[in-house]
Amino acid sequence: MKKIIVPVCLSLLLLATLVAPAVGQWTVGITVGDWFIYEGTLVSWQASGGVAFPPTYLEFLQVYNETDWFKYTVSDITPGTGGDNVTFTVLTHWSNGTETTADMADNMTSSMTMMVIGANLTQGEVIRPAYTDDFGIEWGARILGAPIMLTSDNGTRETNVCDYSVDIYGNLFEYLWYWDAETGVQVYYENSVSDAYDYTSGGTYSYVVKLELVDSSIEGVLVPDLTGPILLLSLITIMVPIVFLHKRKKLNT
Repeated sequence: MKKIIVPVCLSLLLLATLVAPAVGQWTVGITVGDWFIYEGTLVSWQASGGVAFPPTYLEFLQVYNETDWFKYTVSDITPGTGGDNVTFTVLTHWSNGTETTADMADNMTSSMTMMVIGANLTQGEVIRPAYTDDFGIEWGARILGAPIMLTSDNGTRETNVCDYSVDIYGNLFEYLWYWDAETGVQVYYENSVSDAYDYTSGGTYSYVVKLELVDSSIEGVLVPDLTGPILLLSLITIMVPIVFLHKRKKLNT
C-alpha cells in the first residue's frame, strides 16, 4: 500500500505543527495491537465570496468528504517527554475504493490530535494547558467537564467530555471531544465554525464536521448512542444549512 502523511487529524486544530505544552504523566489504557475504526463526515459546508474548498489549513474537510473510514491500530507505545507516545498505523479507505497507510505518533499529553488521553481521568483534569502560540493565538486550557454515560450495543460506558472554543483572528472555532474513560480512547470528535472570514478570498465560510468511532477491538468500546446527549452539532445545524452532505458506503471490516 502507498505510504502517505496522515491527513485525518493533523490539521484538526488548524495549526497542528504548533505543539501545546505538556501536562502531567498519565496511565496508558490501551495496548499494542488494539484497533479502532472511525468514520469522518463533512456534515455541512457553506461558503460565499469565492472561498475555495477546502480553505487553507482545513484540508481535512476534503479528506473527511472523500473517505469511508479510518482504521487506527496501536503499533507502538514508548515513554516520551511529558507523556507516553502512542504510535498508530492508520489505514485510510477512500470512497473511490483505494487504501493508503501512514504512521501517526500521538503524545498523550502534548500533541494536538488527542486521539488518546490518560485512562480513568476525572472532571477538572487539564488535558492541555493554556498557552499563546507563535502566531499570537491564545489557546485556553482544555479541561475535562463532567463525565457522561453513553450507551452502545454492549452496555453503558463512562465518557470524558471536553467542550472547547478558540478565537482565531476573530473567528470562533468550536470543538467537542468524547473519550472512553476507561481506556482514554477518543470515541467522538466535532468541529465547527460559522461565518468565518477567509483572508485569501475575502469571503466567508461555515462548516460542521464529525469523527465517530464505529468499531473497536476492545469489548465495550463501540460506537456510542448519541441520540440522548444534546450535542453542539444539533445546535449548529439549525443555523447552518446542510448544503454539502457525503453519503457513506456500508463499512466492511
